[in-house]
Amino acid sequence: MENLQHCPACGHTKQKPYLEAQDYTVSKERFSIVTCEGCDLLFTNPRPSSSEAGPYYQSENYISHSNTQKGFINSLYHQVRTITLRQKTNWIQAYQSGSRELLDIGCGNGHFLHACQQTGWNTSGMELDAATALRASELLKKPIYPSLSEIPADKTFQVISLWHVLEHVYELEDYFNFFKSRLEAKGKLIFALPNSKSFDASYFGEFWAAYDVPRHIYHFDPTTITSLAKRYGFRLVKQRGQIFDSFYIALLSHQYKTGSKRILMSFLLGLWSNILAWTKTGNYSSNLYIFEHV
Repeated sequence: MENLQHCPACGHTKQKPYLEAQDYTVSKERFSIVTCEGCDLLFTNPRPSSSEAGPYYQSENYISHSNTQKGFINSLYHQVRTITLRQKTNWIQAYQSGSRELLDIGCGNGHFLHACQQTGWNTSGMELDAATALRASELLKKPIYPSLSEIPADKTFQVISLWHVLEHVYELEDYFNFFKSRLEAKGKLIFALPNSKSFDASYFGEFWAAYDVPRHIYHFDPTTITSLAKRYGFRLVKQRGQIFDSFYIALLSHQYKTGSKRILMSFLLGLWSNILAWTKTGNYSSNLYIFEHV
């Protein structure tokens, strides 16, 4: 484990305890989440070093790296994915211009890239997990890059997307410098991230499934991700909610808290979280952010 003395986003040296959460997916260990007193970012500390992180992803229950449909939650996830893939491709169609080159970092099994191929994008993917990358490569009929350094230096993109990936990234500075150097003029940087300021995060507290320690090493909200992006010269163009996430997260969170999915209660709580976000706060369980370099 590594114990960070500085905030990974702003470098501030002072932090205070926020809460402790359990890894319900793999290890059953407990991890501390702290708040940076400089920029208010929540981050897991201590955390596994990057070389120690791999075993915490080795579970059939870690859905983004698995095609399993065993169990109600996994089956529901795959059914909803069909709808969300259509949403995602619709969201980015407005930015399909110029080279129509799209890079998806942390592309998982490649389903998003496959949907983009079918709507006319020239797609590239990067995935650190070799077995997952192989499944994506077979689906897309093209190689998947194993790291940022393997992406050709002369290749640029109209859109770079990270769907629930940035919260896992150890090398924040390297990634943002890559975004700056590889986005074409007026290109868009897209993040989907859990929102630690959502109603369901407050309701479930330490049992909120989207803390997902220790795989999630940062726990962003609209203010902290916008502040981080601004440090690297990016401005927020658009923000919107991912409405299905609140239902899925509520199911998992109830499972963690009570041992039961409480399907009806989870549906009502997810619905209420979305209503509050839509009418008052803007803090959906997960938010989509679109940035542009200025």
